[in-house]
Amino acid sequence: MSVLLGARAARRVAAVVVAVWAAVTVAAVLASGPLEDVRVASGTSLLARGAESARVLNVQARQSGRVVPALVVYERSGGLRPADVAAARSHLDRFAAVPHVAGTASEPVPSADGQALQVTVLLSGEPGVLISPLVERLRAIASEGNPPGLVAHVSGAGGAAADYVDSFHRVDGTLLTLSLVVVLLVLLAVYRSPVLWAIPMLAVVVAYLCSTAAVYALARSGVLTLRAATPEVFTVLVFGVATDYALLLVARFRERLRVTADQSAALRGALSGGIRTVVASALTVAGGVGCLVVADTHALRSIGAASAVGILVTTAVMVTLLPALLLLGGRRAFWPSTPHPGDPARDGVWRGVAGFVGQRPRLAWAGSALLLTVLCAGLTTLDASGIPPSSLFTTRTDSVAGHDALRRHYPAGAPVVVLARQDSSAAVARALNGAPGVSSVRQGPPARWRTFDVVLAAEPNTPDAHRLVTDLRATLRAAAGGAALVGGFTTELLDVRDAALDDALLVVPLILLVVGVILVVLLRSLVAPLLLMGTVVLSFAATLGLCSALFTQLLGYPVMDASFALYAFVFLVAFGVDYNIFLMARVREESVRLDTREATLRALRATGGVITAAGVVLAAAFFVLTALTLVPVVQLGLLVAIGVVIDTVVVRSFLVPALAHHMGRRIWWPARAAS
Repeated sequence: MSVLLGARAARRVAAVVVAVWAAVTVAAVLASGPLEDVRVASGTSLLARGAESARVLNVQARQSGRVVPALVVYERSGGLRPADVAAARSHLDRFAAVPHVAGTASEPVPSADGQALQVTVLLSGEPGVLISPLVERLRAIASEGNPPGLVAHVSGAGGAAADYVDSFHRVDGTLLTLSLVVVLLVLLAVYRSPVLWAIPMLAVVVAYLCSTAAVYALARSGVLTLRAATPEVFTVLVFGVATDYALLLVARFRERLRVTADQSAALRGALSGGIRTVVASALTVAGGVGCLVVADTHALRSIGAASAVGILVTTAVMVTLLPALLLLGGRRAFWPSTPHPGDPARDGVWRGVAGFVGQRPRLAWAGSALLLTVLCAGLTTLDASGIPPSSLFTTRTDSVAGHDALRRHYPAGAPVVVLARQDSSAAVARALNGAPGVSSVRQGPPARWRTFDVVLAAEPNTPDAHRLVTDLRATLRAAAGGAALVGGFTTELLDVRDAALDDALLVVPLILLVVGVILVVLLRSLVAPLLLMGTVVLSFAATLGLCSALFTQLLGYPVMDASFALYAFVFLVAFGVDYNIFLMARVREESVRLDTREATLRALRATGGVITAAGVVLAAAFFVLTALTLVPVVQLGLLVAIGVVIDTVVVRSFLVPALAHHMGRRIWWPARAAS
């Protein structure tokens, strides 16, 4: 009777927990909105705090308001006609009449070959002004009333910004739908039950809604700022992590149901080690991605802060709501494969893997390490100098078509903006006229900070352009000290690259330290954390090498974003250690009553299926990012997906358990093994 009363009380508590989370979820949905509504798209989103090019943008905004130039280019093969010029001129007043267009449009500038015209339209870049509708209106005007054969495009910073934002708008709903479908299919494949999939699926959806509401509230209040691809990365990350934790807890519950007939006791047994593992995993992943908040680059800080918040909220949901749902569903939820006491574990494949690792541990770890080392050879193809605007999208956008037209018909050159305090403008002008590599200089009207539009004799975003920018900054620093600033598009690309290197030098050691401390506390060992961190770093290098070769040799992506390697390191190390925790926490748990070598094989049999399923979910979730048309996001999605598969199949199945088996109880040094 006491057992019955205890079971009823546990169910009542579970029902209360479910009701509380239902109320919290409804309130969260009502009080929040799409993350897209609080995404900030500004000229400094991808720049670093204190970058000279960012200071130029800020000075220009304070002095004359922030503007974004849009370049309208008209093109006709074989040469322009008088009617073409008349059509372009007829659009000027209409461009100027568009709301939030600053001033009048420039007179059409003909190309030297007589086949193109260029018009500059300055758009307001002030907060709250949406660039996409403005550019859409410019494109509509530029294409109206044109003689047959005359083609018009809107390019420049304004056109590229509009295409960048639109690439997210078009797929946000698709991304969410694909994430839900991926989770549903994996749960159906893993559980093969018409009922059980609904329990973790409900918990995952609640975790996503609540974590989204938390990030939305923080962004709305100004505590954090969402930039670049943060909402998209956040979505796939939360779905992947939530499903991983659900798979782990459900697997442990089913395992305990094969031991005891008491469902409450089975859940307690599952949670006794399961929650500790989930919390340690969550702290590792949140701590790893959270280290990005110390970066100087705005986009990195945005993704780090939002992801850490999302993971922590997701963990709170999965360790409270999911156990309550499991208890209410009970053993019947697993139908038709209902677990009963005495049922054998279904670990045939992993029993074979564990047998191989146990019989040939040296071959297993040496072969795995050799394979990963071979994949590292692809690092020789890595070029993270930054993706030029013409290669930013997987599809041919209007801004890219306009960029190509400008390159065909106008002299190549790297545009640079120089600002000089009025009292130093004469010295700056002399220095610019004598600086090597300067093709042209156009001086603006007197102002507190006088503007000089400079064109360098080099293709934008090339080593030559970067060298000329560096030389120009040194020249102006010698002539005017801090009274001269060099910015503009060309310098922004250089500053992004330099900031990425500085961020990596700061963030990478910090991540290793944070993750290492968590592993030491969890495993109560110094050797095991070092071993696990070494395997994760090797797996990261192998993945980066393989993907670099894949991008450059097969997919036609010869260049990667400057921050790409850092993003890859953060996510792959965090998730690699995450799966290490799934395995080694179980090894530690089993080593209380077993020899370390036998505990390793038992843990491999017990967690192999769960870790593989979790890896499939996470890989599929990040693969969903390839639905976007932005090359950097596509590259990130592919890399994390491939890296998780490598980590799951090679590292967690063979390398780590083989090393643990080979070392035996020495892996727990300096603590004494319980066995």
